[in-house]
Amino acid sequence: MRIIKQGLISRITGSFFNFQSWPSACVDENGIIYVVCSGFRMGHVDPFGKIVLYKSRDGGETYSLPVVVNDHFLDDRDSGILYLGSGEFIVTRCSHPAESYETEYVDWIQSDSGYAGLGLLKHYKSIPDEERRGGCFYRILTDYAEKSREEKRIPVHCPHGPILLKSGRIFYLGKEVFSEDPERKDKFSVYISDDRGVTFIKHAECPIPGGYSSDQFHEAHCAELPSGRIIALFRTHLTEDDSYFTIMKTYSDDGGKTWSEWEKTGICGSPPHLCRLPDGRCALTYGRRVSPYGIYGREVSPDGEISDNEFLLAACSEIDSDLGYPSSVVLPDGTLFTAYYARFETDSYGSLFYVKWEA
Repeated sequence: MRIIKQGLISRITGSFFNFQSWPSACVDENGIIYVVCSGFRMGHVDPFGKIVLYKSRDGGETYSLPVVVNDHFLDDRDSGILYLGSGEFIVTRCSHPAESYETEYVDWIQSDSGYAGLGLLKHYKSIPDEERRGGCFYRILTDYAEKSREEKRIPVHCPHGPILLKSGRIFYLGKEVFSEDPERKDKFSVYISDDRGVTFIKHAECPIPGGYSSDQFHEAHCAELPSGRIIALFRTHLTEDDSYFTIMKTYSDDGGKTWSEWEKTGICGSPPHLCRLPDGRCALTYGRRVSPYGIYGREVSPDGEISDNEFLLAACSEIDSDLGYPSSVVLPDGTLFTAYYARFETDSYGSLFYVKWEA
């Protein structure tokens, strides 16, 4: 592993709404990098988040002004992006139901956004019922993200969105969250699209292992290996105070219909992101929220074995553990580009960073 360059994608100053977080990245056939995030926020939990898109046409050296892809009544969070080819993308996001902000998250909203956030909450009672539901969503962007189709609901979500299989299918493994409807938090479900995102059909379920609580597992990410095996990794909480994030693993050899027994990886960090490399390996990246804070990585073999050799991609400020969610893509020259969020030096809010490296 060799670090080539580190830098900023976006750091907003001189605004109340300068917090940016949870990025995802992709690249098109022309080498243009696309990064989405939840931006124009005041903090980790507030009512203001929008899904924002940045483009880089020079390999990550410079970035466009932010373009708002989604801006709804509720907080738009955890954006994912997948390039489908021919100038089309799928962008995913989620929003907590309005009731969550009005009850269980009030104190958090006050600590992160003060009277501004509480003032906006007073208007939540006027939000249409359909919008108050919150939920998980996706939309298709066309013409190289210059145009957009209507946003649609989908029952599942994961922060970096679905993956594209060799068959051309869109494969989405996620947890059913942020919904007024009865939630299936005991299972992760697979939804598949055979029509480039026009529709998604439930394909199978991936039940959590016995002896665990559903609250211990979140934020899956997958990759298709050369054999067709699909490996899935999950953000996992194994301590009562959530101080220790780790990753658990399972795989499917039948296209997601059935899954192997989940395995502990022993990794200190989460949530995971898998980037398929041209030689069949994957690059696994994750954030660590205990000291030493940072963005870390490991190699995954073509048959899905995770290396014991961990490497540091980027050290992060020890001031704040609110960091991570790395997302990696392979650029046309074979180097990797990883987007993530963290504090910039002594700032009190998150900004978007990148690291370019060789596996």
